[in-house]
Amino acid sequence: MSSTREPDDESVPGLLPDGRADPAYAAALGLRPASALRRSLAFTLDAAIWVVLSVPLVIAAITALPVAVAVANGRAASVGSLGGVALLAVIGAAATTLFGLVQLILHGRLGITVGKAVAGLRSVNVARFTVPGFWRVVLRVLVLYAAQVVLPIIGPAVLFASGLWDAEHRGRSWLDRIGRTWVVQARGALDPLDTRAMRQARRALDAPTYAAAAPLPSLATGMVVGAFTPGPRLSGGVIGAPTSDGNWQAPEFPTRAAETPRAPAAAPSDLPPRAATATLAATLVFDDGTRVPVTGSGVIGRNPEPSAGESIRHVIPVEDPSMRISKTHASFGIDADGFWVLDRGSTNGTVVETAGRPTEIAAGERTRVPWGGTVTIGGRSFSVAPAEGDA
Repeated sequence: MSSTREPDDESVPGLLPDGRADPAYAAALGLRPASALRRSLAFTLDAAIWVVLSVPLVIAAITALPVAVAVANGRAASVGSLGGVALLAVIGAAATTLFGLVQLILHGRLGITVGKAVAGLRSVNVARFTVPGFWRVVLRVLVLYAAQVVLPIIGPAVLFASGLWDAEHRGRSWLDRIGRTWVVQARGALDPLDTRAMRQARRALDAPTYAAAAPLPSLATGMVVGAFTPGPRLSGGVIGAPTSDGNWQAPEFPTRAAETPRAPAAAPSDLPPRAATATLAATLVFDDGTRVPVTGSGVIGRNPEPSAGESIRHVIPVEDPSMRISKTHASFGIDADGFWVLDRGSTNGTVVETAGRPTEIAAGERTRVPWGGTVTIGGRSFSVAPAEGDA
């Protein structure tokens, strides 16, 4: 059974040409279908609550049986017996009706039932990964009720079990297809209604890919900000200045006509050991292949500027076609404990990925990035590697 295309489906990513949701797109985002075991657990819990709330109705039915027999045999039933039966019936009907209404609202507006919440599951729209919608859930219930009327017990059982032979192997039953829903794991996997997590997943999936570029020489100036005027940007959005042979290097600065004479150079024996003057360094490897050696600290963004009185060594502007990088997006640096990055209150946040696990860092807090870790700012990213000479 194929899904029908809705009016606004054309603007929804992850749809196949025939209007069906693309399972590969959902899997790439990190969405995981609910297992048959978890779905069974959720259904069992919902059904158990329904049975408990139906106990007054069952008692009322059992109590009403002898009363009905007495009336059929021409004997009058006591008012007390009739009143007790009626009270139990009202209590049972009210409890089951209220529970059913709450379940419909929770399922339609939040994608959960009591059983799904306990089992860590959530129903979502199969195309948009949003809440199913109240009336879609009502449609499912009406179809289930019709199946019970036409073929008691067997009809609903077939509808629920149809997810076991889903051709897409996502556990979608015929009821799910009628309601255009999909039950996914919301615990231990990506929760579709976690706005921040979904934004990060879509951003990572939709980020443009770049062909690897030839390694470029160092763009570090080794100067305090304000000591030179940057040249044009490279393809990776970083700064430098061209030489006559087409290479890139930091600009040179003229010396004054008269300078204070320098002290004589120290004798070799007076120089400190080389290890004592070694500078901690790293290499930022951007997603387009650009390699930027860095030492000390720096700022990075669309058109970054240091704060007043802030002394840094690197100013790295980065072009982003997605326009999601802030002007001064983040700070970075390297010290004795390794490389760190700090989000400077950017609009779209900064994500650090280590061992395949992306984490959006808190603004204003330094976050360590191990060698090989990846930092994503807007639609661009770079990995952190040791300095070329230390690799």
